[in-house]
Amino acid sequence: MKNPLGTDATEQAHKADDETATQNLFVLVNNNTFLVANAFGDLYGGDVGLFHQDTRILSYYRLTVAGERPSLLSATVSQDNVYFISHLTNHPLPALGEENTPQGVLHIERKRFLWDGRLFECIGLTNYSDQPSVMPLQLQFAGDFLDLFEVRGSSRARRGTLDAPQIEHSSVLLSYCGLDQQRRSMAISFSESVQGISGGSASFQVEIDAHGKE
Repeated sequence: MKNPLGTDATEQAHKADDETATQNLFVLVNNNTFLVANAFGDLYGGDVGLFHQDTRILSYYRLTVAGERPSLLSATVSQDNVYFISHLTNHPLPALGEENTPQGVLHIERKRFLWDGRLFECIGLTNYSDQPSVMPLQLQFAGDFLDLFEVRGSSRARRGTLDAPQIEHSSVLLSYCGLDQQRRSMAISFSESVQGISGGSASFQVEIDAHGKE
């Protein structure tokens, strides 16, 4: 179905969402680990990311649905600063069989917390339509392993090297060897079956019954 707004209007709407999300950053802290993300729950470089012991181990982390970023409904950090929660909804999904999933009938909740040097995230899906749906999800990720001074704009004459990602059935290991010969690593693992996985993304096909939850 053709977008009634037109491509230019859609791009302008996405840019407006980007500006709003950038202006509203959300922070979680646990001991020597802290996370700075936008309202969508995404990380996109700049000053945001997942930091551990003053090193940014996760610099890019983005959720898309059918190749598009969901629409933002709301985002908040709990009063005790333990949980970050973002509420999102779908754009129209491509037709599956003879049915087309319209906009705004699938609710997406991203809920996360930090504990013991780890980031935990649960993505909950609710289908409010009368038809079952298949939601194609993709998570894109990258780690640049910059220290805080580099993230804030300082430059270094030399850096260490990023290792090639190590890919398993449902996990990816990203690592960096610094000039001090110390290796810093971050593992990303998934509890659900992965349809496709690479060194920078993981994709899923989630079937949701009518009025069902996953």
